[in-house]
Amino acid sequence: MGSESTSSEPAVPWRHLHPASLVVNLIPMTWRTFLRFWPLLVASFWGRSAEGAVNLLFVALFFALAVFRTVLHFATVRYRMANGRLEIQEGLIARVERALDPARIQNVSIVQNVFHKVAGLVELRVEMAGATGMAASDGLLSALSVAEAEALRSQLGRPGAHVAAAAAPEEAIDNAGILEIVAYGVSEGRVGAAAVAIGLFLDAANQLSPSLVPKSAQGMGPFAVVGVVLLALAGGYALSVGTAVLRWYGARWWRVGDHLHFEAGLFTRRRMDIPLKKLQMVQIAEPILRRAMGFATLLFDTAASNAPGSPGEVATEACVPMVGAEDVPDRVRAAFPSLDTTIDGDLLPCAPWAVARAIGVGTLQWLALAALVHLAVPQPTVWALAVVGGLLGFLDARRQGWRVTERFIVVRRGFLARNTWVLPREKVQSVRWTQGPLLRLNRLGRVVIWFPGGRLALPDVAEAEAAAVFGSLRDRR
Repeated sequence: MGSESTSSEPAVPWRHLHPASLVVNLIPMTWRTFLRFWPLLVASFWGRSAEGAVNLLFVALFFALAVFRTVLHFATVRYRMANGRLEIQEGLIARVERALDPARIQNVSIVQNVFHKVAGLVELRVEMAGATGMAASDGLLSALSVAEAEALRSQLGRPGAHVAAAAAPEEAIDNAGILEIVAYGVSEGRVGAAAVAIGLFLDAANQLSPSLVPKSAQGMGPFAVVGVVLLALAGGYALSVGTAVLRWYGARWWRVGDHLHFEAGLFTRRRMDIPLKKLQMVQIAEPILRRAMGFATLLFDTAASNAPGSPGEVATEACVPMVGAEDVPDRVRAAFPSLDTTIDGDLLPCAPWAVARAIGVGTLQWLALAALVHLAVPQPTVWALAVVGGLLGFLDARRQGWRVTERFIVVRRGFLARNTWVLPREKVQSVRWTQGPLLRLNRLGRVVIWFPGGRLALPDVAEAEAAAVFGSLRDRR
């Protein structure tokens, strides 16, 4: 039996998932399978051919495997609290036992979808340090009673923490109204979703009648083409708004003692509890449209929610979708009370040669894009894209900024999609000073900071300044 830990307290009885978990998990699993394979299902029933039968068999096989995994999960998962740790056993042929140490737990989430709500159950997710992707799978109990989940959440805190939290007053920090959530969806601007929808529609129409699309295109005038494109864009924005409402309806953020709490969701309510000491970094996301509206999005990073090399990719539960730009500094201080610098003031810029380098890189990238476009549309005006690339590179470099203080590191990047990261120096694990051939040629240096679960690169600065920053971070962390 594969095991991460052996049980040292056999007197503690094992507990099992709620009997209703089988149905509660099967229904959403069936829906996810349908969403994944609905094109094959449509093709199978529409074509009524041998290929359609093969497609249907393929879908049925995946569905049967998903049902088997769900039944196996219900039948084999058991858990208990022993020696102050959450122990979970699962598996039939290859049994696995996990012992989750509260000292390594980054956050605990309680999720309740529609089916959980009908059955009076919730899902408990425990995210550990060092986990990526589906981090919750290290501590996932898919169907518990509300009382059992709350009891486990309290026990997974440090001894006595839940008693202190219960006595501490609840301090409301922020909440998102419906208009703010709609604005969030609009500022997301899922143009890519509209393009995918157009592609799927054209492919389906071509499958039904190979001559339908060419004939329709020939009969459409320029205004009709523009209308179709605008309609597709409107559909993409509508999809973005609908997704935002489903995900963030009723979003609120509050603090109890030294814990931050987040809750959101229309049909599926998600609640996350993050101890302040487990908070690694705060990211302030300001896409250009959201910035024009006067809002920003705050994302909160723990060691469980980041992937190496991908700073700022945090678990979506730990997020405040819309915060007024003037309120951002106060909201960041609610997460980092000891913040000793401003994040909305002037930061130190990147080096002048770094600006020139950004202009050159942007011009070359968009020049390559212009060459590809020119192959399809041989018009001389497409080469103007290179100018656009250089301008965007200049604007991006001019908006870059950084600051290193006694306690915190602040980094800002981006023009179209501006992001600002606030990282406590105590979270820094290692520091690297890198110089590639082009950086050496331009006498520039780049400082890269590694923290639990991710990394953060400062803007390119003069090599002497980079060496000084590197030495400061290396000697005083």
